[in-house]
Amino acid sequence: METKFQTSFIPKKQLSQTGSHISNSTYGISSLFLLIASIIFIASLAGAGGAYFWNDHVSNLQQQYKNDLTARQKEFGVSDIEFLKQKQNKIDLSRKLINNHLSISRIFDILGRFTIENVRFLNLDVSAPAGLNAAGDSIKISMRGYGTSFPSVAFQSDVLSQLEKYGLSKIIKNPILSDPSLDSSGTVSFGFSATVDAKNFLYKDFVASSTANQGSDNNQ
Repeated sequence: METKFQTSFIPKKQLSQTGSHISNSTYGISSLFLLIASIIFIASLAGAGGAYFWNDHVSNLQQQYKNDLTARQKEFGVSDIEFLKQKQNKIDLSRKLINNHLSISRIFDILGRFTIENVRFLNLDVSAPAGLNAAGDSIKISMRGYGTSFPSVAFQSDVLSQLEKYGLSKIIKNPILSDPSLDSSGTVSFGFSATVDAKNFLYKDFVASSTANQGSDNNQ
């Protein structure tokens, strides 16, 4: 009796094609990743190289600017410019001092304009605020006065109350006579105080006025 064997057959061609399909897919994915990695690596190298060359370019520009600045400074003479700046600062300081300098001695001319014949003033005391601003501050003056009699002192007080008649009301402000007392010699002593605007005693105005008066006298 013949024995029959039933065998199974798997076509080799089909196995070969299937294996080839799997192998090709895996290779394609690996190649794609490798390509991406290569691009990233090349881009990194390019960026690093670009940054290096840009750094070098900027450094060269900075050095060039420094050289140009040094050359320009030599052309214009920096030492001369610095010398002129120092001189200008001194001139500005001198101008400021002159513009704020007061000629207090002019107060004696003003006192002489309102002092009557039988009165004299002694012991002038001038008080100015710290950091005096000649354009807007006031100066306080204090003196001790002597009159030949009470009526003469009273007349002096009347004169001080009418300073506008003498053109002094804008210069002498708040004039006050105080503490009249009879001395053993028969004279009457009293205190005097007032304020004056500092701008009326500016030295520059005094010089300008003197120059104008000299010019007027020369023309005559």
